[in-house]
Amino acid sequence: MDDILIDRLVLNVPGLSTHQAEDLARRVGEGLASASPRQGDFGSLIVDLNDRALSKDLPRLAEAIINSLLQQLE
Repeated sequence: MDDILIDRLVLNVPGLSTHQAEDLARRVGEGLASASPRQGDFGSLIVDLNDRALSKDLPRLAEAIINSLLQQLE
């Protein structure tokens, strides 16, 4: 598997507890680590999921973030 290097990942999801924020970050990191995006320098990628963030369904939110990022890397 190719290495994925992320210099900085910022998730701005208001209203999450510390535990929820850590869980979301872990889920996103693990999802990206297990994916196989193409290589390249992509600069900044932005994901706007405001409606989904309000539900606080962390597994679905993490999946939506991962899918959006991977679509941008295709």
